[in-house]
Parts: sequence; structure tokens; C-alpha cells
Amino acid sequence: MSGEEASDSTFTIQQELKLEFNQVMDTLILQISWRFEALSNIANDFEFLSGFHLNTLSIEDLKKLAADLVLKYSSDLNSEFLNEIECFKYQGEAIIPNLKMATYLDILLNGIKTYELSSVYPNLVIAYRLLLTFPVTVASGERSFSKLKLIKTYLRSTMTQERLSILAILSIENKMTQTINFDDVIDNFASIKSRKISL
Repeated sequence: MSGEEASDSTFTIQQELKLEFNQVMDTLILQISWRFEALSNIANDFEFLSGFHLNTLSIEDLKKLAADLVLKYSSDLNSEFLNEIECFKYQGEAIIPNLKMATYLDILLNGIKTYELSSVYPNLVIAYRLLLTFPVTVASGERSFSKLKLIKTYLRSTMTQERLSILAILSIENKMTQTINFDDVIDNFASIKSRKISL
């Protein structure tokens, strides 16, 4: 309130540590929950492509789910996907021995790639590739942002964009960076920058 003096509330080191720890844990739980929910929604969209659902769902249900997927990913899939899913329901049972227990990767590699059916089911291949690459794209982006947080701290707030990008690449590719012989790099740099002294 105006006119009142603020009470000086000081925390002990243990209390400050506990507060910071709780803030970090809250952030982690929130981020993990958000990512889990986002990936669950994607998994639900593609769930009908599993071996179990291809084996048990009716053609009408498969076509309805396929039409919903085509609407969501219209830039990648076209309406032929509905016909492909209908044909593959019957052909998949013939070419994959235990379709009911088959994973997405089993269907894509053992069913479609082994029998060279990619040209027959191009939209189905795209759908499986989309599903199998979503988690990878999320993880690589997270890794880049995590590295940037480590590199650009408040002590390095005046760093230029070029230097930040170079340090981020070095940090992300640290296994390759560790194999570099820095003596050769320094000698090369010194020879380029050396100036001739005129007498």
C-alpha cells in the first residue's frame, strides 16, 4: 500500500535454493507435459496406421480416419490416400505375417520397402515417414535451444550473431570438435595473418 514501508523479507540460502529448485521443477514439469500432450495428439492422428488397427478396423472407419489425416496434412497427402489405405488393409495381411502385432517401422520397412510397393502406396509411405520423423525433429530443435542457453549467458549478452552461431555449431558438434588438431589451425591462422616486415 502507498505510504507504508515495505518489509524487508530476507531468505536464508536454503530457502532461496528451495525456491529456485521449485521454479526449475515447475518449468520442467510444464514443458514435459506440454510436449507429451503435443506428441500424443500427433500419435492419435496416425494411430489407425498401426498393424493392430489396420487389422481390426473396418474399411469405413479407416477411410474416415484417413480423410481426417488428409485434411490436416493436405500439403503432404492427397485424396488417393483413402484408396491406398483400403488396398493396403488386405494386402498388408498377406505380406506381413503378424500384422496385428506389427509396429509402424515393421510395416514400412518389412511390408512396403521389402516388396517394393512404394510406387503403389506413395501417400502411405509419406504418412509413415511423417509419423516416424516427428519425434526426431522435436528433439533436435530442443538440443539446439539447450545449447544456446548454455552459450549465451547474461555475461555474454553483447555477443554478435555470427559468433553465437559459430559457438553453437562447435558446441552441438562437440565430438567432431574434439578431433580437431588446434596446433594446425593456429599455425594456419598465423601464416595467413602474418605480416612481412619491410627493412
